[in-house]
Amino acid sequence: MLTIGNPKSDRITTTTNTTWSEYIALDLPSKRVSFRNGVITIVSPGRNHEMIGDYIRGIIWTYCRKNSLLLFPYNQTTLRHEGQEGKEPDVAYCFGTDKKKPDLAAEINLTSGSIDDLTKYKYLQIPEVWLWEKNRIKFFSLDPVGYVESTVSNYLLDLTSDRVTEIVNNCFGKSVLEVEKYFEQ
Repeated sequence: MLTIGNPKSDRITTTTNTTWSEYIALDLPSKRVSFRNGVITIVSPGRNHEMIGDYIRGIIWTYCRKNSLLLFPYNQTTLRHEGQEGKEPDVAYCFGTDKKKPDLAAEINLTSGSIDDLTKYKYLQIPEVWLWEKNRIKFFSLDPVGYVESTVSNYLLDLTSDRVTEIVNNCFGKSVLEVEKYFEQ
């Protein structure tokens, strides 16, 4: 019997001493690929990673629908700061109007990533980043010095990190359609 690992877990491959040219030559559509300081990181998201991403998308869509806020997806679009940084977010959107880069990006870090993701997003100048780690989400807003943690989203004005955490944890293992029900509570 062939064992390919736990399909619910992420698989991470890191390659060091690489060039920007090697990074941009990669074509791995089902992977999340990032580049920083000569290091290419490739994440093959597991099922739990994807489920959490869908719950976060569901929360954002529900909020925008209820508040008549236009949103434009950037999910897994490669964001680049030429020659220095590259990142494919798990979840990303522009609000109000379509823009050249997302207003908000979210990262699901189950077995990879870290606060270092914020460094990548700082170079990419993404105004708001959400990080999911250890069964909770943290919101970060970009200011002139770097990212500052906040409890309320700058774009989804009355949405708090505690509320997003609560909804994702209550919905986990259930249909993503449950998000709207939990959002109402």
